[in-house]
Amino acid sequence: MDEMIEQSYGGYKLYIYKDKLELSSNVSNFIENQIVQTLKIKDRFQFCVSGGSTPKSVYQLLSERDIEWEKVDIFLGDERCVDPKSELSNSLMLKNSLLTKYGSKAFFYEIFSDKKVDDNISKNLLISKLNEKCNGKPPSFDLTLLGLGDDGHTASLFPYQKNNNADDFVIFNEGKGLKRISLTPKVLSASSKIIFLVSGASKQLALKRLLDKNESPERTPSKLIKSSDQISIFCDEESSKELSI
Repeated sequence: MDEMIEQSYGGYKLYIYKDKLELSSNVSNFIENQIVQTLKIKDRFQFCVSGGSTPKSVYQLLSERDIEWEKVDIFLGDERCVDPKSELSNSLMLKNSLLTKYGSKAFFYEIFSDKKVDDNISKNLLISKLNEKCNGKPPSFDLTLLGLGDDGHTASLFPYQKNNNADDFVIFNEGKGLKRISLTPKVLSASSKIIFLVSGASKQLALKRLLDKNESPERTPSKLIKSSDQISIFCDEESSKELSI
């Protein structure tokens, strides 16, 4: 594949790139443009980011962009309930990628700055900060970047979890052997712009199911994320091989 392929699937707009390198470059360009354009009409930009390995290269590229980071508020869509210094911590990954170089000037809300803080306090503090920084009820981000697990999960909304679509802003869930805190579809779906970032052969079935209008959101919780605007999916050739294009 030499050029990007663009295709619509119902409420989704798919952008397919040759490999992870091209994917990361184009997604970082897209995010930079969203920040720059939004700050022309708003005082601050609220950005919800995902953890995991796929977006790390995007974050590293973004951190090198000399934009108005001091006007950017960054929240995690979910976090593992671990020591913030743990290699499993999404916050630590962000501190070593997006929040370096120019990106270090952004405001980042770290959910577990102290591992001893209990669940209810952590949840209430996160909700309070969301309400402080974001407009709307539920709080609305200008941009939300989501990942897609090979099991169809996004954020920490895992298959067949009963509270995935709770009428709340924040929930606790179990996934991949770890307790996690997560924003709910209610909050994530309120975002002005939503993008999924998908890479690698292991995501082929999950991506196919996400785009299938008959797929169950119980089995593929990423389908719980809805938007009045088309949701953008940025992916590479490897992850899109199961699709009919």
